Order: sequence, then C-alpha cells, then structure tokens
Amino acid sequence: PIQVASGVVAAAAGFFHTLFVKTNGTLWAMGANDNGQLGDGTTSQRNAPVPVVTGVARVAAGGYHSLFVKTDGSLWAMGENWAGQLGDGTTINRTVPVQVATGVARVAAGSGHTLFVKTDSTLWAMGYNWCGELGDGSTTQRNTPVQVASGVSQVAAGEYHTLFVKTDGTLWTTGEERHCDATSSLT
Repeated sequence: PIQVASGVVAAAAGFFHTLFVKTNGTLWAMGANDNGQLGDGTTSQRNAPVPVVTGVARVAAGGYHSLFVKTDGSLWAMGENWAGQLGDGTTINRTVPVQVATGVARVAAGSGHTLFVKTDSTLWAMGYNWCGELGDGSTTQRNTPVQVASGVSQVAAGEYHTLFVKTDGTLWTTGEERHCDATSSLT
C-alpha cells in the first residue's frame, strides 16, 4: 500500500476510478474518466487526485459513474448514463455533477444501477435492471428514481444485485450476483 491522501473521511472505488472526501468536505477524484465519472468537466484521465466540489458528506462509485451526497442532503451524479443510472431522466453521460434528489441519507452504486435511502427511510433505485437489481418487481430500465421499499436503514450494491437492511434488522436482496441471461431467475 502507498499513501494517497490524509484527512479522508469517506472513499469509493469504481471499475477504474476512485473518489474520496476530506474532512473539510472536499470531494477529490482520480483515475479513468472516459465517461466523465470524475465530475471535473472533462474526460481526461487523472493520475493524481483533483478537487471536484465542496460540501460533500458521502460518496459512491459504480462501474463508470459516481454519486455524492452533499451536507444539505442533495444527491448528485456524474459519468456514464447509458442505462439511466444517474437518474436525471436521460441516458446522456455527464462530465459535471447533476442533481438527482434531495433528502438523501445514503447512496450505493452497482455496475449500471444506483440506489439511495432518503431521510424518511424509503429506498429508491434507478438504472440497469436486466437482472431485477432495482427490486421494483420488473426488469425494466429506469431513467428516474423509483421507490422500492420503506423502513430501510442501509443499502449496498454489487455488479448486478442489491442488498438492503431494514430498520427492523432484516436483510433483503434482489437481482443476481452474476450477469444474468434470459433463463436466469430474478431474485
């Protein structure tokens, strides 16, 4: 291991990019940026950390997209968006952060899907859904957030599956941990 930074309070890693938040709330990014996943307004690879925005509390990284929650609870997204994983209603890649939601407490990102828990404990999902990873009872791609569950305290995303913990301590899952095909089950 080599030291990259100090004063870090949160970090996340995508397929080929890394994000971290420093104690002063500054979001930093480095690595591949072909789809704008670093959020610095370019598609240039960054071999050293570059500052992106301030006022950040939490961060998540998907395959080629990134998200962060600001201290005011607003959720922002950037990078690859072919499946609507940014939740902005489009499938356009974003090289600068776009606001997606407010009142957000937690966020998680899979390969091509994104989930977040609002401060009212509702779970929301968007993006790729071929394996049922969004948990909305379908395999339909979602370009805007859809509510999936309530009473949720934590969420995690794998490549093609999702896990969430409810406030009663039960663990729930949807999707598959391997890339599904037409004969695969959804849960």
